[in-house]
Amino acid sequence: MKKIIVGLLLSASSFVSLSQYVPAMNDKNGYVEPFQMFDNVYYVGDKWVSSYAIATDDGLVIIDTLDFPYSEWIPINLEKLGLKDKPITHILVTHGHSDHVGGAQLLQEKYGSKVVMTKSAHELSIQQSNKSEGENKFLPPNLDIEIKSDSSMVIGGHEFKFYLTPGHTEGDYSLDFTVEDNGEQYRAFIVGGHSVSSNDPEVIGQFLTSMEKIRKISLQAPIVNVNLSNHPHKNFLFENRKKLGTSGNPFISEANFFMFLKQQEDLAKGKLEEL
Repeated sequence: MKKIIVGLLLSASSFVSLSQYVPAMNDKNGYVEPFQMFDNVYYVGDKWVSSYAIATDDGLVIIDTLDFPYSEWIPINLEKLGLKDKPITHILVTHGHSDHVGGAQLLQEKYGSKVVMTKSAHELSIQQSNKSEGENKFLPPNLDIEIKSDSSMVIGGHEFKFYLTPGHTEGDYSLDFTVEDNGEQYRAFIVGGHSVSSNDPEVIGQFLTSMEKIRKISLQAPIVNVNLSNHPHKNFLFENRKKLGTSGNPFISEANFFMFLKQQEDLAKGKLEEL
């Protein structure tokens, strides 16, 4: 757990937070400056956990919300990006661990956003909330839209496809949608849960089945070529950020996505062999 250094917003001219205090925005706390990745995609996460803002015709979709209280940074980051006046219409939570759902209720309350999760993920978020304490204490969000099966949803003119991919947790879903770079469209994918922490062979097998499912889906034309991992070290996000402004968009890479999938499969298979 990251150690929190609390900073006070000192003046009315400071970026507006959801409460009087926010964690100090420094490297020790894992703060990174937000940035634009694609025409319609912005990174608003921290050093350890990803959070993305997707621009639609109706406002913004936020994917994953960081641990609380680091989620307080998300509205600040949106303001820095010039997105302060855009409503957050939906919050998509890939699974119920606190580092992904911790800020969902906070944002839901501020913006009136609809939270989209599986029932199992929502139940896990309640368990995680009950265990949270001190400065990391958070409330679970209300579940507005339940993902019950592989399905799709059009939000603000943009289609988001949801695939149930359990294994990291029982309630994981993965996301498939289109991003744009200089008007050109590319297929992005977010794998809902990285790695399998259980030593139960059935759970490991479930995770491998999900990875195989993702591989088959992602190879359907057009092939996935944008890996929007929900942890930035999994897709070399910050290394690629340094390449922005050079030749081409460094976040467009089939190799990045399929290398990540193979890594996940190999790690899970290695666990099985050790049992």
